[in-house]
Amino acid sequence: MSIDSSQLSTTLSALMNQYLQHLDIDAKTFQQLSQQIDTLLRAGQRHRQANWAAHMTPAVNELAALGQFVAALHQGNLLSSELYPELAIIEKDIFDFFCPLFGQQHGHATHGGSYGNLDALWQARKRFGGYSNRVYASDQSHYSVFKACDILGLELHLIPTNESQQMDIAALAFACNEQTPMAIVATAGTTSSGQIDDINAVKAIIEHSPCWLHIDAAWGGFLSLIDTSPLTDKQFGQADSVCFDPHKSLGQPRPCGLLMYQQPIKATASPTQYLTQTPCDTLPGSYGAELLLPLWLTIKTLGKTGLEDQIDFQLDQARRFASFLNEQPGWQADKSPTGIVCFNPPPQTDLSGLLEKGIFSITEIAGKKVYRAVFAGPGTRSDTLISDLAPYL
Repeated sequence: MSIDSSQLSTTLSALMNQYLQHLDIDAKTFQQLSQQIDTLLRAGQRHRQANWAAHMTPAVNELAALGQFVAALHQGNLLSSELYPELAIIEKDIFDFFCPLFGQQHGHATHGGSYGNLDALWQARKRFGGYSNRVYASDQSHYSVFKACDILGLELHLIPTNESQQMDIAALAFACNEQTPMAIVATAGTTSSGQIDDINAVKAIIEHSPCWLHIDAAWGGFLSLIDTSPLTDKQFGQADSVCFDPHKSLGQPRPCGLLMYQQPIKATASPTQYLTQTPCDTLPGSYGAELLLPLWLTIKTLGKTGLEDQIDFQLDQARRFASFLNEQPGWQADKSPTGIVCFNPPPQTDLSGLLEKGIFSITEIAGKKVYRAVFAGPGTRSDTLISDLAPYL
């Protein structure tokens, strides 16, 4: 099924205007609201453009958008799961699909990777906090790891990365030898360059230590869906917990996050007299169809094969783009296994005009600024990006 996004926006605008006309508001307010809605809908169209590669914000696919609409009409809450058994079944369907791909046993929905990292480190503190208060993560880890440690009162130590932007294993081993940490956060898909830490090597260092291994796969977790993945369920399965954000790579609306883990989480010890079933001791409280239905409808309709085809296409577009740039005199591009291409044009070449349009973004690697193209959705095309760069080649 294919829906013309421009036609859909026009239809939505017309429906909103029709609804606003029935409200008891003055003409001036109606005009202002109508213009603001039109502005929002037009701005949202940028994510559907073939040259949108600035950030991890792909267009929401039509199936997910339909699921989000149904979720708004449902409004159920899994804090009272006995009242909404249909939602509990849907949540189970989602984790029956994803947990085997990540080598994990259990899971719950979250509002994104920041919540997933916080929740995972909270569980780690409850499990191993009596041994240590220290957390190790790479200097390329997501800023939410800093926030989580700050909130939980944990001592975060950053491990330097190597030339490939991966956690330096020798430096990690040295740090662990000095003091065993409560937890290590490995990254599967760094935000800046899309690189993956060596999970096997990290696990080998703490194999027999009282230490929780969490993998922040908010970006790179989509690799679990493809057969040619550099990360398999065996590698993911070495972790005590893994978080993944389908809203970054699978065309899902925000919020849409998954946190998976090996051991079941116990029920809360807090009093819950108003609930028939005691909720688990996890970060999310009230949540329901808004976190579940878009993703559920996507996986039920496309399945692993359909999602794998989309991901293969995204990664192929990234490879084509990087290869083209490396063939141009004075240009240098570094591709990643997760579809992020960091590149530099020849000196004195100014691409600021393309940054302003949201075509590319800027990041910093090893203290140097580089341009960044993110192939987050199947709508981004390498040939369109190359055409945008043609005046600068």
